[in-house]
Amino acid sequence: MRTATNRGFTLIELLVILGVLAVLAAAVAPAFVQQIGESRIQATQDEARVLYESMVGPSSGETRFGFVGDIGRLPTSFQELAQQGSLPSYTTATERSIGMGWRGPYVNVGTSATDYLNDGFGRPYTGASSGQVRSAGTDGVVNTADDIVYPPAAPTITGSIIVTVKTTQGQKTIVDPVGYHVDVYYAADGSQTSVSASTAPFSFSNIPMGLHAVRVVKTSNPGAGNVVAQDTVIVRPGGTAAVELWF
Repeated sequence: MRTATNRGFTLIELLVILGVLAVLAAAVAPAFVQQIGESRIQATQDEARVLYESMVGPSSGETRFGFVGDIGRLPTSFQELAQQGSLPSYTTATERSIGMGWRGPYVNVGTSATDYLNDGFGRPYTGASSGQVRSAGTDGVVNTADDIVYPPAAPTITGSIIVTVKTTQGQKTIVDPVGYHVDVYYAADGSQTSVSASTAPFSFSNIPMGLHAVRVVKTSNPGAGNVVAQDTVIVRPGGTAAVELWF
């Protein structure tokens, strides 16, 4: 008599195996889908922070101020972080060689030219002009509870400067002497501009965050040869930078 050493599965055995596989799939699939969703949320949160820091610099108190520090404003769209467009090129041919103008790209565009524009769900980010990076989240609908937003509140990108001018006459110190004015130089749309204060207190508000030049000029003859004192100052968002200039 001949005995079969290799026999196939019976129909009942196949049905049992398929049933077990179906049960396992039903148990594993929700966890797998949830894990994918959580990874997309995490990737979006990380990307939103990177986009934000490319606009204003890291939040660690460093002296890097991203796009705003070079251009003097927030981008009108996220594309400006990677494409220069009509913005002037970066140059240090400015007061005290501060440097301003577009020197991007400020963000890594990824594996394609539009990767940085889309969240972990493949949808476009919004909010460039407000400084808040917003993703529509899992449901794909903007301004609902699952939106991913960074930072949580719209950022302040300007600060103030107060300049005190001091000089000596013999043994006496004179504070804010008459006959002098103070100029502050900063970037406006990537090009150098300035604002002046002719009377004390020499106070300047709504100055874009970044590194700026400050100078004291003799008012009666304000040519370059009459700059009596100058320095640089760092303006941080929402803060007031106090500067003393002596001559």
